[in-house]
Amino acid sequence: MPSMYNERVNIIKENYLYYLPCGKTLLIRNNILHKMNIYRQTNRKDLEAGGILIGRILIENGNYVIDDVTSPTQHDKRTRNRFKRNSKGHQEYYDDLFRETDGRCFYLGEWHTHPERVPRPSIIDKRNWKRLNELRFESEHLFFIILGTVDLKVWSVSRNKDKIFLLDREG
Repeated sequence: MPSMYNERVNIIKENYLYYLPCGKTLLIRNNILHKMNIYRQTNRKDLEAGGILIGRILIENGNYVIDDVTSPTQHDKRTRNRFKRNSKGHQEYYDDLFRETDGRCFYLGEWHTHPERVPRPSIIDKRNWKRLNELRFESEHLFFIILGTVDLKVWSVSRNKDKIFLLDREG
């Protein structure tokens, strides 16, 4: 039987590629998976954690790449079963990255953890995702990652359809 450590290592050794219903793709780089993986709730006392997804929309094909994420800050509200991101800290991180890349990075969505093996979005998660989608960011799609204790799942909301889609991963 594989140990939790082995399962966690398998998650971060490669990039993850996801397919959107419209035919575009989302690439999550392995260093970003590793950065989020640190906050997995593998112990009973671990608190939910999260942040924002920062990346690019490729000019040549409209595909998405997540290049960075923010980590939880002291201003966020964290409990075992809830994470509420405060913009303080996350916004400053994004603003600095935006300046460093001459405006070539975009807000692409949110990520957080759940204390369950295979994560499922709560009603609160879905309500929040739809609220964020109404804010009309540069991207046609927003992405939402939930890391469970073993697996991670990615959902997308399209600006035009306002419907939440679970994305399929390559492989």
